[in-house]
Amino acid sequence: MKLVVFGAGYVGLVSGTGLAELGHEVRIVDIDPERVRRLNDGVIPIYEPGLADLIRRNARAGRIDFAVEVGADFADASVFFICVGTPPRADGSADISAVLSAADAIALTAKAPALVAVKSTVPVGTCDTVERRLAGAKVDLEVVSNPEFLKEGAAVSDFFRPDRIVLGANSERARNLLRELYAPLQLSGERLVITDRRSSELTKYAANTMLAMRVSFMNELSRLCHATGADIHSVRLGVGADTRIGRRFLYAGPGYGGSCFPKDVQALIHLGREKGVPMRLAEATHEANREQFDFVGRLVLDHLGVLTTDKVVALWGLAFKPETDDIRDSPALAIAEFLLGHGIGVVGHDPEAGANFARALPHPSLRIVDREYEAAAGADALVLLTEWRSYRAPNFSELKRRMRGDLIIDARNVWRPAEVLRAGLRYQGVGVTGSSATANS
Repeated sequence: MKLVVFGAGYVGLVSGTGLAELGHEVRIVDIDPERVRRLNDGVIPIYEPGLADLIRRNARAGRIDFAVEVGADFADASVFFICVGTPPRADGSADISAVLSAADAIALTAKAPALVAVKSTVPVGTCDTVERRLAGAKVDLEVVSNPEFLKEGAAVSDFFRPDRIVLGANSERARNLLRELYAPLQLSGERLVITDRRSSELTKYAANTMLAMRVSFMNELSRLCHATGADIHSVRLGVGADTRIGRRFLYAGPGYGGSCFPKDVQALIHLGREKGVPMRLAEATHEANREQFDFVGRLVLDHLGVLTTDKVVALWGLAFKPETDDIRDSPALAIAEFLLGHGIGVVGHDPEAGANFARALPHPSLRIVDREYEAAAGADALVLLTEWRSYRAPNFSELKRRMRGDLIIDARNVWRPAEVLRAGLRYQGVGVTGSSATANS
């Protein structure tokens, strides 16, 4: 099939490239001419494991290219995918202006009957709005909802091995075309969830908010562990052993971030208010997450001791999660701002996100360095915020030698306290008291 993808961000690039890898002809359209030029030159604007090689291979094969407009040669595409951003407005609602702009472009361009698949995360009823925007097209354009469920850092794998593919369509013709399109991803079993458009749109918000709830609840429990002397590791194992609950997304940490959880939780809250159905659990999830940022920041302050004007804290991990350079709503941003606001210097390191972080948080007391041990040099404390593989087995004796202080804050609970203590450093995890840190080593 000929396919057009609007948006050369995470969703558009991964989805478009994945479809090209399945043998389709794909054009990815983006409004940024410089991004389009760089992509056609083989320069990939984001870090996502496996994506760059996949794009280059399909470009060499002539199955994918990039443009600022659809062009006459793709005006007869079978499916137009809308994969543009829907950033949050000040009130938490999703800004769907880019979705509607893409719909307008499709209405003007399409020269043959086609599907318009909305993959962007959008409020319930957006497909209806898109349908109205397409009413002036000269050909039959049917709108379907096809939300993405791609995890940054594992997006390529998620595309080719999805847990499910949700399709919200009103006609059997649309359902059959989408079944044909996604057939290569179903060879090992049925993955399609066929529903109506509005249920499909709400499914994405519901899934992300439910996962965010688990994270926030474990983070709240971690704070309760600090107050009671309980250990979050033991709580997690006891809770996760219940098959009704399971073990995934039960890890305490510095809070969630990224382009999905914060935005989607707030959008669901706003949608509920708009419809007169308060989303109380979503509201609590959002508030608990912000409180976790503050909790980790105060954990650092409480263990640093007397603050002086020359205190320095090293941050390992600036992206919101490993295997991405995305720093949107990263806990590291909130915690760095917290520390800088208390007059503490910050030195950060991340394998991929350093440049993005420096652009997002320009500050005279913030430095980004290229090597992780360089960040620790002269630091009074080191805080692990993102559990990149390269951070998981550090040389604690080397950290002790380089650091001015001796405080280690393991905000991801991935290090063995005994190893930290043997190097002559102090250990503090999240939801782990000082005494239990020694006992559980």
